[in-house]
Amino acid sequence: GFRSSELYDSYTNDTPETPHTHSNTHKNMKATVYIALTLDGYIATSDGSVDFLNHYQSSASKEDCDMGFSTFLNSVDLLIMGRKTWDQVISFGEEVWPYGDRKVWIWSREGSEEVHIPVVRRGQAEVVCMGPTEILKKAENEGFGHAYVDGGTTIKEFLRHDCIQEFVLTRVPLLLGSGIPLFASDGKSRLELEHLTTTPYSNGLVQSHYRIVKN
Repeated sequence: GFRSSELYDSYTNDTPETPHTHSNTHKNMKATVYIALTLDGYIATSDGSVDFLNHYQSSASKEDCDMGFSTFLNSVDLLIMGRKTWDQVISFGEEVWPYGDRKVWIWSREGSEEVHIPVVRRGQAEVVCMGPTEILKKAENEGFGHAYVDGGTTIKEFLRHDCIQEFVLTRVPLLLGSGIPLFASDGKSRLELEHLTTTPYSNGLVQSHYRIVKN
């Protein structure tokens, strides 16, 4: 997602953590990718850093400071992220936590022993080691309705298993040249998207919301 530490500070300091509940009446599980990427398609530098996003966060107007993140998050009742993304989130410190009391599932193919969960997050975060289809089935069975899927490898695998329904993509006006791409370039990942909305922000970022069209 838009994981600059400045954005997380902004969201955490300005927005109270309100209790978030989920219902057992969801008929369909929806999974959405909410992420920032450069104009040449990279979500991070080769070493996983997203520090280049801090400049755009600090240059946003007060009205644009979270660039729709809180509104999006209010529609979500579950987060599914990869281990590397989880490690980056907790590296910001215990006081920087934008997710409220929502459940966080950390997808790790290596098993739970490879994942560090701080004491303050135990009971809220857990490790899941099953495939994307099974993860969403588990989520639906447990009453969740809308999952926020984050992390480069996690997103690619969920896409490969047809487990993503929507994208919220924030384009950063930067050509990074190299790094970690959002989308695979294997020639097998063609998707048709329906454009829903586009919002420009004062710092030059442009956010577009798409739905995957099922053929």
